[in-house]
Amino acid sequence: MSLRTEAESPARPVASTAQGTLFHGDATVFLRALPERSVRLVVTSPWFTGPCEPSSQDPTSPAFGDWLDYYLAEMERVLLPDGSVVLETGGAWARDRPVRTVQHYAALSRLLERGDWYLLQEFYWYNPGLLEVNEEYEERRFNRLHDCVTTWFWLSRSPDAPADTRRVRGFQNHLTHPFGNFLALSDSWADQPYLEAAGERRSRADLDRFPVAAPLYFIRLLTEEGEHVVDPFAGIGSTALAAEKAGRRWSCNDISAAAISIAKQRIDTFRK
Repeated sequence: MSLRTEAESPARPVASTAQGTLFHGDATVFLRALPERSVRLVVTSPWFTGPCEPSSQDPTSPAFGDWLDYYLAEMERVLLPDGSVVLETGGAWARDRPVRTVQHYAALSRLLERGDWYLLQEFYWYNPGLLEVNEEYEERRFNRLHDCVTTWFWLSRSPDAPADTRRVRGFQNHLTHPFGNFLALSDSWADQPYLEAAGERRSRADLDRFPVAAPLYFIRLLTEEGEHVVDPFAGIGSTALAAEKAGRRWSCNDISAAAISIAKQRIDTFRK
């Protein structure tokens, strides 16, 4: 994603609250520093394509699966035996032709085939304003439609991972069934300071961010107060703010200095 790169570097703390710490560094280094079996939930949005160049000649991209496995192995180590991983990921447009690649499905299929994880459910997030649009196909050629939905995959090593749907009944889902897995999640008061600051600078808000409501939904669904939530690809810090708001312990990290600078400002503002 636009604020993320893949250079190896140590993960160092840059901000903290009574509930959590924000780190700047490589995601694997960050995960390796966490204690084993200490995390209830990893909720994150990894790079949709990884370090791979999306191509119509390689639409399933095994290299993407290799890249994702690298991080999932560390997530498995830090998770409680019945802990959960929730990944927001999706396909990407091929660079050479107006076709989609499906490396995310291929990676998940391989993961499930090995028997290492269970796919407990998918969630479909309606977010037309935040998804990156391929301008070549949508606005120049007019031969493809705007992307409006992205997918969150709920995974666990246990088919009986704890969850309580009563905690998310109707949560921002005014357009959907109160217990449905089609999510209409949008910006809330927790996002406003960042959006207002971007407006004052006359700069565009980061299109790769997600609103605080997105990780907050899964934090409420899959954790209880005081449990540990982790995001190794935290971007501008929405998961940290969601965990802080929900009263969960948290550890969040990103490789991008630009993203972490914004995340730190958001956390500082949120605490005031």
